[in-house]
Amino acid sequence: MTTSQNVGTHHFILTLQMTTGSGFCMATFSNDITPLPGRTRAQVYAGLREEIARSNPRLADANTVFFALERNQL
Repeated sequence: MTTSQNVGTHHFILTLQMTTGSGFCMATFSNDITPLPGRTRAQVYAGLREEIARSNPRLADANTVFFALERNQL
């Protein structure tokens, strides 16, 4: 396995769910990021939700089903 030098310091997974006319819609987002120094887990979560809402306005009011933010280094 090889790694890139441009890998973020943290990895997140965020799953959202919303109702649709005939049921539910779920979306999972996963990526590596490097939070700004001093940021809290709550601030990173809020920033991710804002970015997702900006990119996918229908998900702005979706419910969070799962959120994880961990250091990327094993």
